[in-house]
Formats: sequence, structure tokens, C-alpha cells
Amino acid sequence: MDVKKLSKLTKWMETTDLEEITWRSGEDKISLKLNNNPEHTTTISSTLEPVLAPSIGIFRFARPGKTNHLKEGASVKRGQELGVVEVGKDFKSVTAPENGLLKIISIEDGKPVEYGQPMFFLEPK
Repeated sequence: MDVKKLSKLTKWMETTDLEEITWRSGEDKISLKLNNNPEHTTTISSTLEPVLAPSIGIFRFARPGKTNHLKEGASVKRGQELGVVEVGKDFKSVTAPENGLLKIISIEDGKPVEYGQPMFFLEPK
């Protein structure tokens, strides 16, 4: 791998919150891991379960022509559609992984989302 590319990649990583990245180019492969907080070893635990974006796209609380009035504190059931991610003309459901209370809504309607981005946090029942 070219040293200039490696240097640019490392500098770019330092400007993000990424801790690890793997780069593949043809037969070449390199993994980089940054440790920006070596003294930070506290483990944070939570009973909240994240609901992650199934793909990249635009988040919508409801499909076209439908309504969805979800609010923080609402009860949700396993498999309940919490919203959709619009990918072109396709819609991918965002569903509750289990029964619980919707504690945090961390996404707004019409905003872009990335694959795996936490959009909701549930407190399991």
C-alpha cells in the first residue's frame, strides 16, 4: 500500500469517531486501530436495546399515505413497524425487536440514515 494513502487514511480517521477500519484494494489489505483515549477504560452498560437502521436511505415514520404517531414512552410490540427506510422506491421496515417501552427516538422524519445507525432505544418488558 502506498505510504501517502496510508498517511491520508490515518489522518482522516483521527477526524472521525472511528476506532478501527479495514481497507482492501485488490490483493492489499490493511487494518488500522486508533486508541484515542488510552486512560478511558470505563464500561458503560444499559438495559436499553437499540433499534438499528436496516440500510442506508431516508428515514420515514410512515409509508406514503399512512400515519404513525410514535412518541417516547409508548408501548411497542415485537415486530411492530416503527418506521421505514426509503431506498429509492423501495421501503425497508424498521421493526421493534421485542416488546417494550420506546424510551428514546433519535431520528427525525426525512433525515438520512446509515446502515446500523441507532434510531430508537427500547426498554424491554
